[in-house]
Amino acid sequence: MSPLSSIGPVVHKVMAILRNPASSATELKEMIEVDPPLCSQVLRRANSAYYGIRRDISSIQEAIVFIGFNAVTELALSLKVGKIFEQEHKVGGYSRKALWKHSLAVALCCKYIYRREFRERGDDIYSTALLHDLGIIAEEQFMPNAFADLIERCVSENASLPKIEEELFGYTHAGVGQRLASHWRLPAEMTAAIMHHEKPPSILPPGAKQSRPALTVCIANYACIRAGFSCCEPPLPPVIEEGKYEEALAQLQIPKRALELIITEVQGELKQLQENGELYL
Repeated sequence: MSPLSSIGPVVHKVMAILRNPASSATELKEMIEVDPPLCSQVLRRANSAYYGIRRDISSIQEAIVFIGFNAVTELALSLKVGKIFEQEHKVGGYSRKALWKHSLAVALCCKYIYRREFRERGDDIYSTALLHDLGIIAEEQFMPNAFADLIERCVSENASLPKIEEELFGYTHAGVGQRLASHWRLPAEMTAAIMHHEKPPSILPPGAKQSRPALTVCIANYACIRAGFSCCEPPLPPVIEEGKYEEALAQLQIPKRALELIITEVQGELKQLQENGELYL
């Protein structure tokens, strides 16, 4: 069974816990403890230098108490989704591990945008951003020869993935990701954000329920690519133009400088994870 097929049920469980105000630490603990490999990974990471806890954490309950409910939830999801990227695969300039780093960067960026600019927890946004490029993994795993041709064209022409995907396949990885999200029956806001993470924000209907998560993932994706977090080396250009990016920032009422500071923090956090040997799970 492809590791990709195991993600849907995990995301469902995480979403159910995050979206239910009555959810308890016990429910989160039970979800993690029924998966022994995940449980041991969460404890190992909770005891790492990254969290800076000056005592040994020996149980999931202690991890929730000392590093927080949301932090443990995000960690569990990252570890589970990260399994897809665990085995490195390179073709042309593409690297699966580079795609993981990009996905993690976008997830962190979106989380900080919600908490600092919108003053909201944004329970779904981290999960949504972490999954936004699953369509690339699907293409890479299930159509390897065509994917190799895609990467070769993108690198040689310095073109964006969606541009060449449309020419070669007639669809994009965003559409593939949207189909996966729909198949897994993920929330409409998540599905829309996955579908539109590469699209010009102007195509999204203003005021629609799905607009803010989709716009947030779109601008975070753009900003992270511009900062060098790309699935390819050299980095492929983003789809949207600078003007469209600034238009989206204005629509979300996010100062450009604020997002630049968030990107700097994301870079620092990923650097710390890499130095601690914890970036690639």
